[in-house]
Amino acid sequence: MKPTENVDYQHPTFKDQVRFGLITGLLVTIICAGYFFGIPAYWLGWFSFAIAAFSVAGNDAVQTIGTFFESKKSVHWIEKLLVLGSLLVAVHLIGWWIHDGEIHFHRLSVIPEVSHFNLFQLLAPVILVIFTRLRAPVSTTFLVLGLFGGSSIDKMLTKSFFGYGIAFFGALLVWAILAKLDPHEYNEEHVPNPQTELKWARYQWASTIYLWVAWLLQDTANIAVFLPRKLSILEFGTAVFLILLALFVIIRTNGGTIQSVVTEKSDIKWAKAATIVDLVYGSILLLFQAISNIPMSTTWVFLGLLAGREIILNILTYRDLPYLDTFRKVSKDVLLATIGLVVSILVIYVANLFYPTSNLAL
Repeated sequence: MKPTENVDYQHPTFKDQVRFGLITGLLVTIICAGYFFGIPAYWLGWFSFAIAAFSVAGNDAVQTIGTFFESKKSVHWIEKLLVLGSLLVAVHLIGWWIHDGEIHFHRLSVIPEVSHFNLFQLLAPVILVIFTRLRAPVSTTFLVLGLFGGSSIDKMLTKSFFGYGIAFFGALLVWAILAKLDPHEYNEEHVPNPQTELKWARYQWASTIYLWVAWLLQDTANIAVFLPRKLSILEFGTAVFLILLALFVIIRTNGGTIQSVVTEKSDIKWAKAATIVDLVYGSILLLFQAISNIPMSTTWVFLGLLAGREIILNILTYRDLPYLDTFRKVSKDVLLATIGLVVSILVIYVANLFYPTSNLAL
């Protein structure tokens, strides 16, 4: 019997890429065939919802549980699935019950419900799958909700870029204080005390739960937009099952290829560092949740947080490291996200040309 090999999901082989290409092509074919052969919009929406559950959660997993994966590689995947899965069910069940069958937590209140999907809307989750495979931290809000957003797109852009700025400058302030209080802890060669690491490992479970809830309240809408606004108990159960299945795949692949966005950042593998990132990020999301119901890009908020953190830590502690390396890490993430934004706007523009009456706007 051959020993079990550890699969490197962050660096897929050529065969893996070919397999991915074939599956992606099959999904596009099924959607196009269903659309042109007149399959009811209800079923087409469910099919795209299933893909979106994997693509949206897969791309955004790096923001919410990426730090958790990085510092909890020794924790068995069943424990992770039980905690995060149970919380996912509980949050959506409470939302479904309180909001009379709705699971978007008012994020879709400003977005008109569609009775007939256009082809671009149905294909958006597949486009997102491709970006995720390319390790690009794309805004799922812009790429998916942008095709449904109508006149709200400019407001989503404004809120998202404002979120990036708040996260960036907030990170500068938070980690400047932390680095000044204990500069040794943020030194590149620092290895935490095992007892201290164990204590913070417990705290991280709480911070991950906190962030997971904050993210679900913000980004479930990016998936739920393909479903009827109000779900029956059977529809709700099916939707939650599909999202749970997506979560299972994400956990089993340890975040997939896009996990590298977190892996290369400074000291995220330690529990204390990951815990503080989760708490700051979750607090920013909840702040914007309370400000308005306009959907926003949590991706840009996360990238702003990581950028501010990397820059201030390198300035204050890593004086032997070339600043160009820090700039490269930060700018690469922003560049990929910007490319995703440009592609999203281009897709919306082209969709406007083909479907000028589909409530799309730039």
